Amino acid sequence: MGKEEKEDSGFGFKDKAKAEETLRLLEEHDPNYRRLTVRGLLGRAKRVLSMTKAEEKIKNIKEAMEVFENWLAELEKNKEKKTEKKEKEETREKKGDKEKDSSPDVEMEDKTKKEDKKDLPPDTVPGLGFKDKATAESTLKELEGRDPDYQKLAVKGLIGRAKRVLTCTRDETKISNIKEALSLFDKFLDDFDTMHLSKQNNPYISLGIMRTCVAKADGLLTEQQKSFIEAYSSVNGEYKRLRTVAEKEGGKTWDIVRNIALKELKEKYADVKLFDEKDEPTKEHLEMLLWAYSPEQARVKKTIQETKEESESDSKSEEESNSRKRRSSARDEESPSKKKKE
Repeated sequence: MGKEEKEDSGFGFKDKAKAEETLRLLEEHDPNYRRLTVRGLLGRAKRVLSMTKAEEKIKNIKEAMEVFENWLAELEKNKEKKTEKKEKEETREKKGDKEKDSSPDVEMEDKTKKEDKKDLPPDTVPGLGFKDKATAESTLKELEGRDPDYQKLAVKGLIGRAKRVLTCTRDETKISNIKEALSLFDKFLDDFDTMHLSKQNNPYISLGIMRTCVAKADGLLTEQQKSFIEAYSSVNGEYKRLRTVAEKEGGKTWDIVRNIALKELKEKYADVKLFDEKDEPTKEHLEMLLWAYSPEQARVKKTIQETKEESESDSKSEEESNSRKRRSSARDEESPSKKKKE
């Protein structure tokens, strides 16, 4: 037995029987551990295949891989069913709540919210697919530069869909093309984990905190940052929607533009202080905050308050309140003079 197939835990991919035994042994572990272990074994099996010439060994390993791939496809299918069931239950609950409170005001508010959502750009990148190798390459190219966590999520979603298509397809050419696409996606995921790309993710701070930082910036804002803030505000702080909102100058979407800018700033300010003695963000920290990012998100949430955008109704009510105060003050000033005349 090759060194890479040995496992103290009893897990392996030597042949179909070993794969089935591995799945039985994994039953006592939690679902996430099972899934990660099977994915790891598949990755190792592929590497062994690339170095093996013995036909019998290749055949056995491929049979083991098929067992693991079918198990993962079934796991994905069950996960989708659970999600679907949960969504149906939530829909029923919401429907019940609406029946309880179907006042005109509530209905009007719901309608307005729906209309607002319709006006917003989509939050998923268009043009991704798994039809064949060329489509997979184009997909990975389209995902380049985007948030690493989204890249991984999108590729895993495509793998799940591709495997479901394979189970109901008999066309040999189509099957072969999809499998070529899948091998590219599997390699992407293996490289993603090996290179720890998740660590390069740049989580967003809220729009409210960023507004406060803009007020503190005092001339630091570049034209590009102003455009980014405008874009972030236009999607109501729903950062996922920036994946489909393009910068006017370069044509890249704002999620990619932001990551390029932050990569440079993170390298430039790797060792600088982020807060001063008064717990205020430093100039260098503000430069990153103006891109809706901070290396110390938890501390930012504690020390920087959110600034809410003033709506028209808020502005009107404030004006009315000030007007009432002015009228009241005028009456108070008039009364002593009237008393003197009397």
